[in-house]
Amino acid sequence: MRFSQASARFLGHCRSAISLSKHTLRAYTGDLSDACRFLTPPQKRANEVGKEDLRRYIRHLREERQLKESSIKRRLATLKLLFRWMKDEEIIQQNPFDSLNERIRLPRRLPRALDRLQAGLLRKAVAAPNGTTGFDVLCQKTAIQLMLETGIRVGELSNIKIDDVSLADQTIAIHGKGNRQRIVYLLSPAFQHSLQRYIERRARIESASDKLFITRSGLDLTPPRIRKSLREISAAAGVQKHLTPHMLRHTCATHWLESGLDIRYVQRLLGHQSISTTEIYTHVTNQGLREALQRATGRRSDN
Repeated sequence: MRFSQASARFLGHCRSAISLSKHTLRAYTGDLSDACRFLTPPQKRANEVGKEDLRRYIRHLREERQLKESSIKRRLATLKLLFRWMKDEEIIQQNPFDSLNERIRLPRRLPRALDRLQAGLLRKAVAAPNGTTGFDVLCQKTAIQLMLETGIRVGELSNIKIDDVSLADQTIAIHGKGNRQRIVYLLSPAFQHSLQRYIERRARIESASDKLFITRSGLDLTPPRIRKSLREISAAAGVQKHLTPHMLRHTCATHWLESGLDIRYVQRLLGHQSISTTEIYTHVTNQGLREALQRATGRRSDN
């Protein structure tokens, strides 16, 4: 079987058998199309791709195209999944990654979060607007409030259905990565009021969509639109950062841990499969502790 055919079959398997999100499928498709163009002439068979081909591809990505290490690591991760699947399906006998001694070293970056002053400015900017506010603005501000309250991912936000919301229980069912479901809690009375008013306004919009967040035209509110709204609203609020939805997620995690919430609870609220993913936020809070201590001791007289 040709390598390109095996890639196409693997993508079909991802669509039907393991129900990946459309965003993950789009990333896999792009990664494998790029690899196919470099690794194989049209007739090259899957079992003819070896570790030297992979090394050439890594050098090509790093030296000729000068991609970031994180981009290279993601493309290789997709290829690893493909080769593992081909081995399981007996399309190949040997997996070249088993003997490939190449490590991609990523610089350690701590997640960026808003401090309490910046978060307060943003909360004030998206607080329940008056009754004359247009529906699209109300929708976008309510969506941003929800991310600030719960730390959910922007893709999870756009996939929330009306039936996932229980105002009576003050909860929302979130469908996360790997089709894992979790519950987030709406404990702020102010946000409960905002969400209830948004839902009442949404009921008057004609739409065939079952999603919670829609535009006044009845179309689903998409992640790119949410990102654009967040940039506009945060800039108007005076938040001097290039703000992304994921920074709101980092902000929630950091503030929860600083407030003493057990890391296992934070893991569940964020939908992390591994506790090690959540542990990075302990470095952020320790860094905040160090900075606070330095400010305090800097004001102390040594005399």
